[in-house]
Amino acid sequence: MIRRWPFLIPFLFMTAGLAVSALSGMYCDTAVLPALFLCLLLSSVLPKPWLFSACTALLFFLWGLCALQPWLSPEISPHSIRTKSSNSPVTIEGIISARPSVTPEGSRLTVEVERIIEREQAETVSGLLLLSIDEGDVVMARGDRIRFVTRISVPRRLGLPGEFDYYRYLALQGIAATGRVASQSDIVLIRAAAVKSMLRTSDRIARILGDSIRTSIPDARISSVLTALLIGDQRRIPRDLSDAYTRAGVNHILSISGFHIGIVAAFITVMIIWFLTRFEYSALHWNTRRNAVLIAVPAMLGYLFLTGNAPATARSVIMLSVFALALFAERERDAINTLLFAAFFLVAINPPTLFDVSFQLSFLALWGILIAVPLIMKCTGTVTSPWLRSFTQFMSASVAASLVTILPVLYIFKVASVNGIVTNFLIVPLLGYGAVLSGFIALPLIMLFPTFAPWLLWPTATLVTISNQFILWCASLPVLTFHGITSWDMFFFLLFMTAMTFLTSRILLLAASVLLPLSALVIHIYTATESDHRLHVTMLSVGQAESLLVQLPGGSTLLVDGGGYLHDTGHDFGQRVLAPALGALHVGRIDTMISTHDHPDHSGGLPFIIRNVPVGEFWSGPEMSPEMQRELNSRGVPMRTVIAGDVITLPGPVVITVLSPSMSVHGETGNDELSVNEQSLVFRLSYGNFSMLFCADAGFEAERQMLAGRYAIKSTVIKVGHHGSRFSTSTEFIERIQPGLALISAGKGNRFGLPSKQTLDLLSAKGVPVFRTDRDGTIELVTDGVTWSVSTPFKPE
Repeated sequence: MIRRWPFLIPFLFMTAGLAVSALSGMYCDTAVLPALFLCLLLSSVLPKPWLFSACTALLFFLWGLCALQPWLSPEISPHSIRTKSSNSPVTIEGIISARPSVTPEGSRLTVEVERIIEREQAETVSGLLLLSIDEGDVVMARGDRIRFVTRISVPRRLGLPGEFDYYRYLALQGIAATGRVASQSDIVLIRAAAVKSMLRTSDRIARILGDSIRTSIPDARISSVLTALLIGDQRRIPRDLSDAYTRAGVNHILSISGFHIGIVAAFITVMIIWFLTRFEYSALHWNTRRNAVLIAVPAMLGYLFLTGNAPATARSVIMLSVFALALFAERERDAINTLLFAAFFLVAINPPTLFDVSFQLSFLALWGILIAVPLIMKCTGTVTSPWLRSFTQFMSASVAASLVTILPVLYIFKVASVNGIVTNFLIVPLLGYGAVLSGFIALPLIMLFPTFAPWLLWPTATLVTISNQFILWCASLPVLTFHGITSWDMFFFLLFMTAMTFLTSRILLLAASVLLPLSALVIHIYTATESDHRLHVTMLSVGQAESLLVQLPGGSTLLVDGGGYLHDTGHDFGQRVLAPALGALHVGRIDTMISTHDHPDHSGGLPFIIRNVPVGEFWSGPEMSPEMQRELNSRGVPMRTVIAGDVITLPGPVVITVLSPSMSVHGETGNDELSVNEQSLVFRLSYGNFSMLFCADAGFEAERQMLAGRYAIKSTVIKVGHHGSRFSTSTEFIERIQPGLALISAGKGNRFGLPSKQTLDLLSAKGVPVFRTDRDGTIELVTDGVTWSVSTPFKPE
């Protein structure tokens, strides 16, 4: 096996070590690597191949355990930017260290910080900071020295099941902190090109080309796709158009990968052959085909840097370079070996590449193509028509790439499309062959003749226009949405792919085809959530927002609020935060959805859940936004208005008593914002001897109304009102409730200073233990109606 696939064991065990290290936080001491390398050298001279294989596997597995430590667990010096987190703004100076990223929602700069200035005192610091610019484009480039004022924030996990690990995502890029400014005018350019490099030059060329395309094609929906296809700038594509390409299953065409590089390399090779054959000496004395392929390699490398050196593009260039060198040397070419070498090389020189989504998906897609296409073409060996064979090969490659990536895409994004099997037949020729080739030919010409750029780009723009119109229609077709794909599923999927590639025995192949999917199914059945006849209340750690999941003893579910962003960010909170959490908790249906009041930090995540998860019934107070009503009506969800005095019995039996709002509360305060909070839906949930009071954002006025009412409010647990604000949770209210536990939902370091010291001091004085999402992450409370317990299973580090 080592002789046939020399990079299999090194790559397999290196990635295994990296995965174990990333998931467990376990690292190996690098001091053992020299000793293991010596053992490997000694085993190479012994007549025992198994010993050499074992030493190779152990060396690369332990190397994988070592490799991520500089990114995920670095030694933090006193001068690191990580230690400078502060709520007060500071002045920062540094060098832009990567190509600026521009999106429709703003821009981002990666800055190598050199010093910070606070209270007129300068301090030398080090580390990368990701600076977000809320509005506008940026004209600065890699290597420029800049100055700006921002609050330094160190990324932190929320402690939420299923959450996107933003901390690790940034850490794998070497980014230690983040900051934000309103616009480019808040950034001062101190010195342009303070650090010169070849990468800066390629960035500037890419910027000139991109600006020329955007100037020549004013329609952003066309020019943004053009810049993605030709220079790798995908982030400018409007979000709805990007989502449409994803839903249509052809978003891969927008990232420069093997397909684009192959077309460009083939065009360059053909042009070089044409040029060399124009001269008698080169045509007679040189092997023009071999030399043309070799000459194309530097051109591919130049294009790699021009397009931003993305992992998927680098993998493609490495593979094509290996094929070119093998062709030049007249050596046998093996596609699987070439893929293994390219993946091994990229991960070895930069271990975080393994966790780059574009690298993972492009690697898996090509892997699937290399497995499936030869088998299909072998089965169609009787087909003699060249056109029919080419069509069969294209169709099998499209189907293989689409099917092999469905499971990984569902695991990463929770939504996948099978529409790509159909849409690829039009989009790949239209954009892949037509737009990429015509656009690549136009790129050098628009540099030389900028006046004629609109005419030079017209054919490419026309093809993109047709593509966009077709994609928007395809986006209306149904997609797969599923949150149940687990790490175990991905493990068995990769084992299955490995078996299909490297096993030669038919018996073993048959056994792997049956046993591996069966093992994944058994684990799903074994780990399926079954009712334990207890009441579960889970306060989800959703930042400066609020959402609680209640799972009744019989298995029914209540979702109380859905969290949300305080301000419009251009993102869907339900899709990005709430739905993954519910999926991780194996919640596939919401029997009762409760919206306590119409504030974005409580109701912002609910619309996405309504659209994508079955909802049995929707409860709210008298006030409901028209947008929420439209969502509910479109899905046929029954709506129920509840007010103080309503008593509802649910399976268990669990009894819900509504305490607020009473109709008299509405409009009593002259402040509209307070009015909405005071109308919050407050209810008491009881199960046996256990009870819990859900106070939403109710303040003092609503509390006075409840204290004056005739309903019992004494409760075992209180969900503290308004995130622990000083305008709620009065002394009289707490004395009447007599809680044994208080839960507070708040965001870490929020600008409101919540929970307030006044509220915390009151709870402490009354001897009430407090659990907070900003400190404890997601909080789970479990009771059998007699005893109860509280835990923090996802507590952030």
